[in-house]
Amino acid sequence: MLEPNLLAVLVAGLVPMAVGFFWYGPVFGKKWMAYVGKTEEELAAEMNPLKTYGVTVLMSILTAYVFAHVLLAFSSATGETGLMAGLQGGFWMWLGFVFTTQWNEVGFAGKELGHWILDTGASLLNLLIMGAILSLWV
Repeated sequence: MLEPNLLAVLVAGLVPMAVGFFWYGPVFGKKWMAYVGKTEEELAAEMNPLKTYGVTVLMSILTAYVFAHVLLAFSSATGETGLMAGLQGGFWMWLGFVFTTQWNEVGFAGKELGHWILDTGASLLNLLIMGAILSLWV
């Protein structure tokens, strides 16, 4: 069985931190805070940075590791490699596993549609960039 490039996995695993910094900061930060009904001060007071960011980084690296295995299996089965394989992989992983499962938060937990679109959009961007990194950095 092929093993993924662990340095690529690590770099791809850091993508959600960088995307999140901009997405939930200068790009859509005010809109996101309105959806969650909190101010920057309230969020900062409630957050344990080590726990929040530490666990998030670990989860993102786990996502990148699993995604790398999926891309390797896809490449082994089809012979497709390169940027388009990574981008397609990111899109299909997002559509099949993020877009669909995060809908439950709208359907059952009362999350606003706009909030769901904002969050799933960030996930799509994360997976596209992760797929590009993992597919090009073999």
